Amino acid sequence: MGFTLPEVVLVLSIISLVGLLGINSFGKILEYTNLNTSAIQLVKDIKMCQYISMEEGIRTQILLDFLENRYHLIKVEKLPKVFSTSYLKDGISFSWTNFSKKLIEFDPVGCPNMSDVGTPDRGGTIAIKSMSNRHLYVIITPVTGYVRISENPP
Repeated sequence: MGFTLPEVVLVLSIISLVGLLGINSFGKILEYTNLNTSAIQLVKDIKMCQYISMEEGIRTQILLDFLENRYHLIKVEKLPKVFSTSYLKDGISFSWTNFSKKLIEFDPVGCPNMSDVGTPDRGGTIAIKSMSNRHLYVIITPVTGYVRISENPP
């Protein structure tokens, strides 16, 4: 038994339609995965800078490069020295931050942006976005230096 031409055309068109919808959904899932992975990696690197500051008793910094969508991890002993550079995933970019000079700094006890009296003067937020303008926010709280990811701006 065979199939008629209209039956074959109908089945192929249904399969094509389902395939096109699947590819579109797959692209959105891939974009969200890249955004989420970039945020998680940024959080890990921030925590690593905090740890190095506390463990080695030195200042560390994270310098955000909005033009190249990358950031540098810097040890500040006598002179600043870049010890790691990380790039955001493809299609992901920095959107904005409220850290002045796009610089996050940790003192030897691991607190962000220390004031002259040795206590954190503020926390901050780094917003990253995908090509479809979906945002994730990496938030560093003042005083404790706790780092978290949020889908909502602070």
